[in-house]
Amino acid sequence: MRFIDWAIIIVVLVAGFFIVAKYLMPPKHEPSPRVLPDKGAIKVELFGGCGRRTEVLKIADMLREIGIDVVDIKQESGFLYPASLIVDRTGAPLVADSLARLVGLPPDRVVIQRYNLMFDATIVVGLDYLVIIEKLKGITS
Repeated sequence: MRFIDWAIIIVVLVAGFFIVAKYLMPPKHEPSPRVLPDKGAIKVELFGGCGRRTEVLKIADMLREIGIDVVDIKQESGFLYPASLIVDRTGAPLVADSLARLVGLPPDRVVIQRYNLMFDATIVVGLDYLVIIEKLKGITS
């Protein structure tokens, strides 16, 4: 076989690969727009994991000021959390992601744990609680 024959075979194989791959790959969906739900529509539990009850209560008041329904406040059971996080309780990533942005936490601090239908999410206030307070001060003032 000549060089030109091999070149044609390779071009046909590569083109065939891309055509087959296009039909076997799942379609890409456009991401839905991320918008905060209406005020009062988000019910959260606040869990103090920073050892500072007064700061957790301050965060609860600030969240209530902006329309987040803080249903329950619990304190740590002897374990301090080095970083704050959001626990998604209902499997609604839009709510958990919105809360994370609202309190100034990166998306990798959202954990899914669906077993509580009373709350949309739990906000665990860790030792970096000042990040949350500063972010909420910017919203409430």
